[in-house]
Amino acid sequence: PDVLTETTADTGFALIMSTARRVVELAELVKLGNWVEHIDKPLYGLDVHSKVLGIIGMGRIGAAVARRGALGFGMRVLYSNSSPKPALEKELGALRCDTDELLAQSDFVCITVPLTAETHHMIGADAFLRMKSSSILINIARGKVVDEAALIAALNEGQIGGAGLDVFEEEPVSAESPLLQMPNVVALPHIGSATHETRAAMAKLAVENLILALQGKSPRNAVNEQVLLAK
Repeated sequence: PDVLTETTADTGFALIMSTARRVVELAELVKLGNWVEHIDKPLYGLDVHSKVLGIIGMGRIGAAVARRGALGFGMRVLYSNSSPKPALEKELGALRCDTDELLAQSDFVCITVPLTAETHHMIGADAFLRMKSSSILINIARGKVVDEAALIAALNEGQIGGAGLDVFEEEPVSAESPLLQMPNVVALPHIGSATHETRAAMAKLAVENLILALQGKSPRNAVNEQVLLAK
């Protein structure tokens, strides 16, 4: 798990930047030969610096995204989490609040919770109604945390400003999905850990754990370590 933290947070912030500044949309205009000499209001993006970043699920990855926002872009960080994070609050000036308040105040809502029975479709129609019409949703967690049909409806109706998605309810996402036709949606093929360095680190960790197991030792990041210790 630790080897994935920073690179997944990089992916999350790449989605924040590319969605807010309309990077993919405007880059495509240039590649198609449609250079716009004077950028007018219809093509304006949104600032990222000094905005409010809401993190739903302040685990390792959520904290890494929060650091990028607070320390790199001067963003005010709100977070909702099952338990408080006093060290992170002190480090970043982050404020813990309930999810409804976070949704209402945030300019960027970044989802980093695990998928469980409780988090399945936790971001749905009610959540989108609470968000600002300019807010951007970022999902680097699991696709089924978001009700995709509700997201499509919210985007179509202008309830939120856009979405940056590395995950989808069904993967690969259907080529017929309305999300892929929306200029204010940046869609990635679940690339959170897809860098040379991180994939090498993942392979190295797997080999090290195999060696530890063969030596009769407890591997790192064991999910059920108590079972091993009981033997």
